[in-house]
Amino acid sequence: MRIGIISTPFIRVPPSGYGGTELFCYELAEGLSARGHEVTLFATGDSAVTCRRRALYGDAVWPPLLEDEVNHVAWAFTEIAREEHRFDVIHLNSPVAVAFTPFVRVPAVHTLHHKRCEESSRIYARHPEIAYVAISERQRSLEIPLPRSTVIHHGVAPARYPPSLVDEGYLAHVGRYAEEKGTHLALDIARGAGMQILLAGRAHPAERSYHLHEVAPRLREIGASDIGEVDHDRKIALLRRARALLCPLQWEEPFGLIAIEAMLCGTPVLGFRRGSFPEIIDEGVTGFLAEPGDVARLTALATTLARFDRAACARRARERFSSARMVSRYEVLYRSLVDLRGAPGSRAA
Repeated sequence: MRIGIISTPFIRVPPSGYGGTELFCYELAEGLSARGHEVTLFATGDSAVTCRRRALYGDAVWPPLLEDEVNHVAWAFTEIAREEHRFDVIHLNSPVAVAFTPFVRVPAVHTLHHKRCEESSRIYARHPEIAYVAISERQRSLEIPLPRSTVIHHGVAPARYPPSLVDEGYLAHVGRYAEEKGTHLALDIARGAGMQILLAGRAHPAERSYHLHEVAPRLREIGASDIGEVDHDRKIALLRRARALLCPLQWEEPFGLIAIEAMLCGTPVLGFRRGSFPEIIDEGVTGFLAEPGDVARLTALATTLARFDRAACARRARERFSSARMVSRYEVLYRSLVDLRGAPGSRAA
C-alpha cells in the first residue's frame, strides 16, 4: 500500500529525547517500510528514516505553536492533494490535521495521542468518516463516542531494547517533569524507600514553576540526581540498570511509551491504577500498581524487587508490545479502508 504519515513539526523523527508521538511515527513508518509498503513521512527536515521524507521545516520548531502546526499540516495536505495518486491512505497524528481531510479524496486514519480536549472532540464530531484509533481502552472510554474507532496499543522494536537480568539497585523516573507525571512523588517514593533515584528529562516552560517549588528542593536531598534529557542509547542504559521505573501518574495517561520501554528492558514499572496502566501492566509480571495516591504502597513495593523476574518481564513485554504486532494491526485497518474506498458509493470511488 501507499501510505502517507503526517508527524509533527515540533520534534524530529525519531526523537533525540522527549517525543512520544514522534517515536510512534518512527516505529510505524519503519515497520511498514520493512514490509514493502511505500511510505511517505511528512516530518521535519532533520528526521532520519528509511522511507520517503518530505519536510516544510528544515529543523524541528520548538516550543510548539499552533501557527507552526497549521502551516505544517496545510503544507502536507497540499502535497497530498497534488499527488493523490501516490496515496491509498493517510495517517494523521494531530486533531488539526483531521479538519483538513475534506480537501483530499484519500481515506484517513487518526491516532489519538493525548487526553480528551473539548476543542479536539468537536473536530472529531464533525468528521465521523475518519477511522479513529485510541491507544488504550481507557482513552477511548473518556473520549466522545466515535462511530469508527478501535484500540491499538503502541509497540516498539524489541531489538532496540536489550533486556538486562541484573540491576544496580536505583530507581528511575524518565520524561517530562510535571505535576501530572508525578515527578515530585517519584522523589518522595525513593526517599521513603531509602533508595537512590535518577531523573532523566526536563520541565517544559509551563512546568517551570512546578519544578522550582516541588522538584528542585527534593533534588537537593541525598540520593537524588537529575541527569537531564537523554537520547535513546542513554535512556536504554538507564532503564536496563534500574531496579524499577517510577510512574506515579496524577492523570489519565492515554498510554505511556516509557513504561513499555522499561518492561522490554526487564525493568518493572511501579505506578497507580489509573489511565492505561491497568491495561498495559501485567501485575506481578511487568510491574505493580497501587490505588491512586497511595504513595506508601508504592514505597513499600520499591523495596521488594531485589528478586524480581526480569526475564519474565522482558518476555511478556515482547509478546504484547512489539512494533511488529502494532504494525500488523494498522495494516489490517489500512486495508479495510482501501477496500472500502473502491466500493460503489464511497467518497473516493
